[in-house]
Amino acid sequence: MLETIRNGLEKKWAKVVLAIIVVPFALFGIDSYLNSMGSNVTVASVNNFEISAQDFQRSMMVLQERLDAEGQDRSILQSPELKKSVIESLVDSQLIKEAVNKYNFRISNDQLTTYLVGMPDFQENGKFSQQRYDQIVQYNGLTPKKLEDQIRGDMATQQIQGTLANLSYYPKNKIDDIAKIAYQKRHVKLYDLLLKDYEAAVKVSDEELNTFYNDNPSSFIRPDQVKIDFVVYSVANIVPTINVTDEDIKSFYEANKANYEGAEERSASHILFLADKSLSNDELTKVKTQAEKVLADLKKNPKKFSEYAKKYSQDPESAKNDGSLGFFKRGVMVKEFEDSVYSMKKGAISDLVQSDFGFHIIRLDDIKGDQVTFADVKPQIKGELIYQKALEKYNTNAEDFSNMVYESKDSLQSVIDKYSLDVQQSQWLSKQDAERFFNNPVFADAIFDKSIIENKFNTPAIEVSPNNLVSARVVDFRKSETRPFEEVKSEIKDYLKKRNAQENLINDGNKLVSDLQDASANEPKWFDDLTIDRSDKKGLSDVIAEEIFKLNSSNLPVYSGIFDPKGEFIVIKLDKVSSEDIGAEDIEFFNEEFLSAIDKEIERAYIEDLRADSKIKINSKFLQFND
Repeated sequence: MLETIRNGLEKKWAKVVLAIIVVPFALFGIDSYLNSMGSNVTVASVNNFEISAQDFQRSMMVLQERLDAEGQDRSILQSPELKKSVIESLVDSQLIKEAVNKYNFRISNDQLTTYLVGMPDFQENGKFSQQRYDQIVQYNGLTPKKLEDQIRGDMATQQIQGTLANLSYYPKNKIDDIAKIAYQKRHVKLYDLLLKDYEAAVKVSDEELNTFYNDNPSSFIRPDQVKIDFVVYSVANIVPTINVTDEDIKSFYEANKANYEGAEERSASHILFLADKSLSNDELTKVKTQAEKVLADLKKNPKKFSEYAKKYSQDPESAKNDGSLGFFKRGVMVKEFEDSVYSMKKGAISDLVQSDFGFHIIRLDDIKGDQVTFADVKPQIKGELIYQKALEKYNTNAEDFSNMVYESKDSLQSVIDKYSLDVQQSQWLSKQDAERFFNNPVFADAIFDKSIIENKFNTPAIEVSPNNLVSARVVDFRKSETRPFEEVKSEIKDYLKKRNAQENLINDGNKLVSDLQDASANEPKWFDDLTIDRSDKKGLSDVIAEEIFKLNSSNLPVYSGIFDPKGEFIVIKLDKVSSEDIGAEDIEFFNEEFLSAIDKEIERAYIEDLRADSKIKINSKFLQFND
């Protein structure tokens, strides 16, 4: 019985419903069943349908569940790229939903019934359980009709996927030929000409420098630049001012123990005396008296626990196993039971523990996995509490900081004094420099605003990154102008040396390749002699490996050359190509991957067609500032 007590069961139901409703398609992405929960923030719109922030957050929660289940780092959830991909997936899901309606894909009642009855998560003892179905619906705040509509929609979506899959066909013998090419091994010899050797030999005259300067005036225009004083109000600055007491840490730990238990699991046995809330006081007292009598006997004779579990326990499943519930982690059992188990020593028998199910006598049988003590996690909790309090303080004061830099726009001194901030000074910054340094185009626009420059006003407080507010004042400005020759002379010289050296290197390299192919030159002293395939490039760069596999192998040996931006020209000799070592398993695996890639490409093309015929708008501001 304890295996299905409320807390554990609820968590299991949540995962069951995800498994039922979230149909994982490579094409269709994040959950297709999400509906707007009334948020007035729109993250994207598809034709006349708005995707809300609530939709987005629910999708992120699904991803978080998956990351947690796979033991992966949650920090990836803060990536703007991932957030954008989630929004794009929601857009794709809506496009598919519209296509389902447009092309009248329908799931009959018989199809839906067969699907629901066959779902293992709705079954008990191998048969459909109406009670379990109702419990899952209720737990997730749905109605049967709403759940069934969602599943019906997902099944219709599967019909589209199945239709697309039927469009892909490729003759097997042709795939086999491609597989042999894909697993082909190529033997090559390599020789390199180094750019640094050519740079050392290049000479650039003053006349060339002047000519280049005069012929390329636009290359030497210095953009508008500013020097600024700025202050940063951030959580990082607040953290050193925050203090937390040992009592604060202990209290937080007690309230959140489940988050700090690591991989520890405990095995316990129990004897349950049922006593739910429907019992009268007299009936409850009678059950408790019986439980106390059994407990008193056990305290005298602990070895009789198994015998008493079989005789007295009203949890039939565990009673058959001498009262054993097996191993479980925190968060599985009801709180009263769990608190008792995790406070006991191995082999100990508890006093009576009362829960909503009745009275328990518990024996702790075993402990495995990492056991985390308060002392182990105290530094971590302290850090979390400090950061939490610093964040609260930051959020409380952020509006005041913003108001002060606006109201006292002639000076930053008011916020410097109130928040004990340090003034920082920049070097000359172009708009591009400022955007790159502060990683925020809004801030770069602000310090180059005409009124800010002319009046030397404070910029508005701008959150240049999460929990970092910045305000600045322009202290100096210089307009765009052409940089004088003497200032850029050394830059021109370096550029011309590298450019001329690269041209000479490539010319010599191409000539050597041509002479080798014509057999009019002796072969150089090859510095490398190796056999590569597409999965094992023996340390070669992708650019070089790609060139090797592009070479026509019909008339060997064949020579080629390629300039590597790392600073060398690589001469390649291909003298042997082999496909003999490819096994049947490799070819079969390639066939499966190849056909899967074709299916995905068809799916991708289908989505692109839907997008081309739709009006789609992404709220980039939401994407930028959502945490």
